[in-house]
Amino acid sequence: MNNKKLLYTLLLGATLTSCAEVEICERDHPHQGDVNFTYTWNKPEDKPNRMGVLCYRVVGQWKQVAEVNTDDLTLRLIGETTITPENRPNENPDEGDNTGGDNTGGDNTGGDNTGVAEPSEPNEPTEPTEPTEPTEPTEPGTGTTPPPFTPTVKIPRGYYKFATFPLDNPSIDYSELEQFMKNDAKDYPLQNVGLSYKVYDIKDPKLNKPLAWQDFNPYAKYIQPDVEPLYYDSTTVQQVRADRQTTFEFKPKILSQNIDINFNIVKNTDEVEFKVTEVWAEISGVPTYIKMNTGYLDITKTSKMLFKTDIKPSNPDDNGNDTNENKRIACHGNINVTGVVNVQRAYGETLEDVRKKIYGPGIMQVVIYTEVYNPKTGQTFPQKWQGIINLYNTLNKAKLMTTTSDNKYVYRNGEHGTINISAEILLDGKTVGNIDKGGDALDRWIQTDSDINIDI
Repeated sequence: MNNKKLLYTLLLGATLTSCAEVEICERDHPHQGDVNFTYTWNKPEDKPNRMGVLCYRVVGQWKQVAEVNTDDLTLRLIGETTITPENRPNENPDEGDNTGGDNTGGDNTGGDNTGVAEPSEPNEPTEPTEPTEPTEPTEPGTGTTPPPFTPTVKIPRGYYKFATFPLDNPSIDYSELEQFMKNDAKDYPLQNVGLSYKVYDIKDPKLNKPLAWQDFNPYAKYIQPDVEPLYYDSTTVQQVRADRQTTFEFKPKILSQNIDINFNIVKNTDEVEFKVTEVWAEISGVPTYIKMNTGYLDITKTSKMLFKTDIKPSNPDDNGNDTNENKRIACHGNINVTGVVNVQRAYGETLEDVRKKIYGPGIMQVVIYTEVYNPKTGQTFPQKWQGIINLYNTLNKAKLMTTTSDNKYVYRNGEHGTINISAEILLDGKTVGNIDKGGDALDRWIQTDSDINIDI
């Protein structure tokens, strides 16, 4: 009998001791801590209106996304089906489209701002509750009102990794983050989760592009010009304690770069008089995938961007436009992207092989729209010229990005960068050529297209 009592005592002691482990104890005795988040902005005027915070408990897995109002730092918990902006519930349920999912809670899906249930009194066992069935998405315009913003939210105690990111950025694809919220960590670990820029086909009407564009570097799709800056920050693993409030500080950095691109057009009008009216450009090698746990950019997933340049003739007319007599035009473009990476050197390729490529990342295309004067008729007619250049040497000099030791990821060198293309475009009204500057201009322009060829 004494042996049985001793065994019972040991087993009881082991059971009570195990409550020190968060994963086991909180399944039967949930405890919560109040948390909130503060932000220090490098440029407060550029901060997004809403930031999301991924709350990921690393032991005894628990996942949730908090939405933070960056004006007053109030916040609320949202469900994984409402991370994407178009799926978010409306603040005013009587207006607009609402296809948001369940806002009523449950682990990993809850939208209520109270987290898990309040702990029961000591020694009073609680009956397990049935899990809440998810509600069906509502019809457009009839959605439920989301939970209110509050100074703090309650989450289960434990050790957490927190990461913050823009929540309402229309240029971002949040699908991987949504999958992470829905699936078990062993099947979908945080290390595999990233945010991506949305990409578009050249024929997609949603893509802002010039009307007459032929793509001679079709290795990837396009992101929109002038995408919103992408902010990101994360914490080391931090502890959330029960029955107390903890504040976590973020200092978001802009993952994207503001890049100036400069190049020149030299006009030879000895045989044909013409003036340049517009210049559009395309840059390739823009990383589109951001790792959620590190903020690194994946160089194996890149895209392209179209943008219009400002043109400054050296001898303009009264309105600042090009003239037939002008001989030189400075072109300047400014883009907001995650960065620009170079064309990759494949196994067995020499540097000379790499420099000759006109396909893949690190390639720039331009379309020059002109008005050519016909002396026989005294009239002008439109003509466009298209050229392409491999920016291998130019990007090496620009030093926009730093590559990680495993050569898989990059991160930007500062919030601003400049791409100065020393090779100048020589345009004589018939062909696109180069001004030879010797060893300083290893990158060279190549004509790829001209839409009209008329003997004048």
